Amino acid sequence: MRTKALAVAAMLLAATAVALHAGTAEAAPSGFVTRSGGGFVLNGQPFRYGGTNNYHPIFASQTMVDDVFDDAKAMDLTVMRAWASLDIGSLDGSVPHVDGEGKKAGVYFQYWDTATGKPAYNDGADGLEHLDHVISKAAQSGVRLILPFVNNWKEFGGMDQYVKWASGQYHDQFYTNATIKGWYKNWISHLLNRTNTVTGVTYKDDPTIFAWELANEPRCINANLPASGTCATSTLTGWAGEMSAYIKSLDANHMVSVGDEGFLNQGNASDWLYNGADGVDHEALTSLPGVDFGTYHLYPDGWGRSADWGTQWIKDHQAAAQAYGKPVILEEFGITGSSRDTVYKTWTSTVRNGTGDGWNFWLLTGVDWDGVSLYPDYDGFRVYYPSATATVLADEARAIGGIASSPSPSASPSPSASPSPSPSASPSPSGTVCVATYRTVGQWPGGFQGEVTVKNTGGPAITGWTVTWTFPNGQTITQLWGGRHTQSSADVTVTNESWNGGLSSGASATFGFLAGWSGTNATPTGVSCAAR
Repeated sequence: MRTKALAVAAMLLAATAVALHAGTAEAAPSGFVTRSGGGFVLNGQPFRYGGTNNYHPIFASQTMVDDVFDDAKAMDLTVMRAWASLDIGSLDGSVPHVDGEGKKAGVYFQYWDTATGKPAYNDGADGLEHLDHVISKAAQSGVRLILPFVNNWKEFGGMDQYVKWASGQYHDQFYTNATIKGWYKNWISHLLNRTNTVTGVTYKDDPTIFAWELANEPRCINANLPASGTCATSTLTGWAGEMSAYIKSLDANHMVSVGDEGFLNQGNASDWLYNGADGVDHEALTSLPGVDFGTYHLYPDGWGRSADWGTQWIKDHQAAAQAYGKPVILEEFGITGSSRDTVYKTWTSTVRNGTGDGWNFWLLTGVDWDGVSLYPDYDGFRVYYPSATATVLADEARAIGGIASSPSPSASPSPSASPSPSPSASPSPSGTVCVATYRTVGQWPGGFQGEVTVKNTGGPAITGWTVTWTFPNGQTITQLWGGRHTQSSADVTVTNESWNGGLSSGASATFGFLAGWSGTNATPTGVSCAAR
């Protein structure tokens, strides 16, 4: 997000929206969200969502990252858009940082290597291992990620850092210069083929990633470097067509979006939001064969518009999506003022009751570096949990995602869950019943992610629990969080951590794990829980 500077059709009924999203699903790997016609599907079922944005996890402390994902889980937000680039000049200062700050809290991903004369990658603890943790924590939290490869704006380096690496002059050379395009493709390939140091899963094989995104808000201009004067809608559309096809050639699992702000090219010469200004033609970009869904952003304050105008902006994009036949999401939105909660309720329900497929508000934040105070409200759009605004958005997220209202955060399954087998229960000597419910969150070639919810279904409080089961087909746990496990051949035993063993009547705790498998990933047998 950066604060900056035609009604097409009436809103369709909710029942019509459901029907339009319930078509036959295309074949896709289990656990990956994919596109089928005008909607998203997951494991053969329609998928719609409420979500958020957050740019700081890639450089923040682990406490900050964990806190914001815990808040997202508590709100049943199932998709988060987070940055996947942090570009600087050279380490010796001979090539300047476009973003004057350079490294963020000492973290950087790409830099100019003066020895080789080309960009290089920081794969270490002050580099891409930060993104590894973000993806791992997202998986643990039942949250999927939209990851843009580059920023249009100078913050985090972005497109202009590439131009400076190439000693270029104009911002839009990023889209046309062959050397720069080659560097950008190399960065894409590096990320897609990276093996996560936390999970052991290659990025292109990880269903935690909802979609790859070409850029955050690509335009011909960006208020930093000048434009060449030759950049047009065909420039961005040609670039997006080339890059989306390249991603698809490397990664057949994930969806691709452009990340544009949704400017419509509908011939209204007096309105820059509807005349393809700044090289953005939302309909042409989303119609590209390598692009799976449309994106649009909504900031009436910065655009000199009203909240009611914003509602029509949503309807216009849902009408456009019906024409190009792909899903569309309200990918960023924000407004300030005392009526914000009412406006957010109107906007998100307009997406839900129409033919929209998801929304991501700007911006969920949690604790700051001290682990206590809140992350600063730099742009006035901060949402923290718990708060009145968070309650409005959480209720709407559950409504569009088909999640039961106000569930226990630790026990609520996300829409990404595969059907669970019947839970197994075993009474403890005190008569308390401890129930363990196992589910597969997602799977990919050679691996899968599982989750178990432990619940005290009645009686007095318990001080600890032990869950056991037997894998029927040689599955082996490689990492587990939220518990302590041992595995002997096919038999698994998991006991609580010190912080999640005490459960009052009706309370629950959840632990998750990553595991390898071969053959078929059959459901475990003998899943049971013993309380202490």
